[in-house]
Amino acid sequence: MEVILKTMESEYLRKNELSEKLLAYYEESCLDQSVLIGSLISQEAREFIVNNANAFIFGLISDQSTKAELAWSLPFHLKKRLGHYDMHKMGSEGYEHEIEAAIKDKPALHRYPGRIANYLYLASKHIIDNYQGNVANIWSSTDSAKEIIARLCAFKGISSKKAALGTMLLVRDKGVYVKDAHIIDIAYDIHVRRVFLRIGLVKSDTLEQVTEVAKLIYPDFPGKLTTPIWVIGREYCRPTSPLCDNCPISNLCERKIHLGGDIRA
Repeated sequence: MEVILKTMESEYLRKNELSEKLLAYYEESCLDQSVLIGSLISQEAREFIVNNANAFIFGLISDQSTKAELAWSLPFHLKKRLGHYDMHKMGSEGYEHEIEAAIKDKPALHRYPGRIANYLYLASKHIIDNYQGNVANIWSSTDSAKEIIARLCAFKGISSKKAALGTMLLVRDKGVYVKDAHIIDIAYDIHVRRVFLRIGLVKSDTLEQVTEVAKLIYPDFPGKLTTPIWVIGREYCRPTSPLCDNCPISNLCERKIHLGGDIRA
């Protein structure tokens, strides 16, 4: 029994130290990696998604099967190519083909122009029909993260994972107030999943295990762990040839580097 208690205490202290290190690492080194407040994308593209809520949603929808830099820059470049950012036009009958053509134009704005064009076309219609043309009404009319996540999930192309990511960005970087930040889960991203496996925090790569462990590490706002873990996965804990000795949490890692290299989105 004593051995079990010591093991539990050791694991608790490890998770507590990990929480402190990750949050400190975020403040010291990860702010620049945020799409809303950092330099991950150009200043023009960033200002567009910060100041235009509909552009923010388009970036969130586009953040799939491509690099974050390309996805979140897409709304700005799409506006330039279309010559407008009018939701009524983009949601009008047949305009999906115009959106697809703009995305396809060289250099292509996304790996899957047809799919993304369909999602953005349907998003435009949804915004007009349900939010008076301004998607900011999703979060300006509620202080519930749970409700915001549910509303985001109603968009085709926004999974529960991306809804949590979008809500986390709104709360953390745009200052949207919610009374229940504790329900915003860490994003079930390929980098996050790989890091959690290699650290030894989870035994298998499942949504349930990753989100539950994140809640244990930082119960007040587990979603806030997304960016520091994502940066560590992208910069250090790579699928092959990880840079373990340079990793900011190397002393807390079990270095199971044989795991996670084959994770796909």
